[in-house]
This record gives sequence, C-alpha cells and structure tokens, in this order.
Amino acid sequence: MNDFLTLIKERRSVREYSKKKIERKILEEIIDCARLAPSSRNVQPWHFVVVTDESKLSKISELPSLGSPFIKNAAACIIVCVSLDSKRGAEDSCLASENAMLAAKSLGIGSCYVAAMGKDVAPIRCLLGIPENVAISCLISLGYYDKNPNAPEKRKLDEVLHWEKFQ
Repeated sequence: MNDFLTLIKERRSVREYSKKKIERKILEEIIDCARLAPSSRNVQPWHFVVVTDESKLSKISELPSLGSPFIKNAAACIIVCVSLDSKRGAEDSCLASENAMLAAKSLGIGSCYVAAMGKDVAPIRCLLGIPENVAISCLISLGYYDKNPNAPEKRKLDEVLHWEKFQ
C-alpha cells in the first residue's frame, strides 16, 4: 500500500506522551506543512501559536471548556487561529490542522485535535496575547508516544459511501 495511505489509516488521536521534547526545527516543519493546506479563495487566514512552555501547557490543560487535561503532558500544543474576517476560516483551519497532524504522524509524533470554536477560550487568548479579531479554531497537542493507540470502531465503508444518490 502507498506510504501516504498507510499514514492516513494509522493516524490516531494520541493523548499519552513521553517526556521527550520536540526540536524546534521539527515543530517548524509541522507548521510549514499546515500553512501549505488549501484554503477557500487562497485566503490563507491562519496563524499558529506553538506553545512548549510547561506552565502554559498546564494552564491550557486546566480550561474546563476544552476537556483536555492531557495537554499538560504534551511536548507542545499548536493553537490554530483564524482571522475573523475570513468567510471560510473554520473550514480552512480544519484543512491546515489535518495537514499538521499528518505531518506530525509522518515524523513519529502523536497528536490530538481539540475543537475550540464556540467554547470559552478567553483564558488562552489572554495567556498568549491573541487579538480579538482572531478566532481560536482548535488546539493540537503534540508529543512522542510509546505506542499508537488501537483504532476505535469506525463505520464501515459501505455504511458511508453512496453512489449516484444518497440511499
């Protein structure tokens, strides 16, 4: 099977990380892949705040609206932000986020997507100096891991694939 298809099929949400730090160069590579995602009308409305400071990771993990205590044990967390004047910012940021998570997996780094749209993320905005004209779309925790989690039960292809019309 094609290596890229295998990568997609083996990517999992990882919530348990080792203590190993991620080199800055590797984090930059992950963000570089995220910024190359397609966006509606090529607006590229995203900004990425990479947090590696343990005290900040701990504060982010304590935010009840996100329900993500595992972030405190991550080596890094990407805060994916989008310009509020972008009409398709939410969708565009999801494309960039998937690129980041696939890039991380290809580098042996686990990730977990944490949705933030519509949630109280004011403490993160304050902690990281994110301006009011920018929305926090999601967070992506990152870290090395000892084992890839088992695949959760997924719907079968014939349950989601429809040919010519929805049946």
